[in-house]
Amino acid sequence: MMCIDTNVMNMNGVVTTRVSSEMLGEIDFLSKEKHMDRATFLRNLISKGLSLEKRERTLKLYKERTVSLEKAASILEVDIASMIDIIKEEELHLDYTVEELEEDLRGLKK
Repeated sequence: MMCIDTNVMNMNGVVTTRVSSEMLGEIDFLSKEKHMDRATFLRNLISKGLSLEKRERTLKLYKERTVSLEKAASILEVDIASMIDIIKEEELHLDYTVEELEEDLRGLKK
C-alpha cells in the first residue's frame, strides 16, 4: 500500500536538522513499517508533535486561568464538550465561572 501525501504542493519551507544514527535508524524502520518515505514520515511526526505541544500549552494556559474554556476549545479547534472531555482526560479541575458561562453563551449566539 502506497501512502501519498496530498499536501506536498502546499509546502514552502525547508527544515534541516542532525539526528543520531540510532534515531535515524528508528525513523527509517518506522517509516518503512508505515509504508512511507522518510520525508512523509517526518512531516507526520512533526505534525503530531506540534499538535501535542499545542494541547499541552493550551491546557497549561487553561490551568493558569489565562484562557477560558471557550478560548481553549477554540485554540484546539474542538467544541466545548470535547474540551471538557480533554480536561477530564488530563484530570484537571474544571473551573467554570459565571463570567465564562456568559462568554460562552455570547459565543453561541454568533
